[in-house]
Amino acid sequence: MKRHTRVVWLGYASVVLAIVWGIGIVPALYAIRTAKAHPLGAGADPRIQRDLRGGLLIARAGLVLNIVVLAVIVWSLISTHL
Repeated sequence: MKRHTRVVWLGYASVVLAIVWGIGIVPALYAIRTAKAHPLGAGADPRIQRDLRGGLLIARAGLVLNIVVLAVIVWSLISTHL
């Protein structure tokens, strides 16, 4: 799989896996790291640039969603034991 399509699919996986105990944080971080490592210059294909920007946006949204899910889980664990 090409690197720019992998970023998009990992972004989608991070959003979907946020439902399951916030484990989507792993693909979100991996997608962000992969997108940052890919050179995005002026000579790059516009489709690759679009995939990387879109995948990075989806991965960041998945990261935020996972952080919210983990915060709610930690908050509920703390509030039930106090």
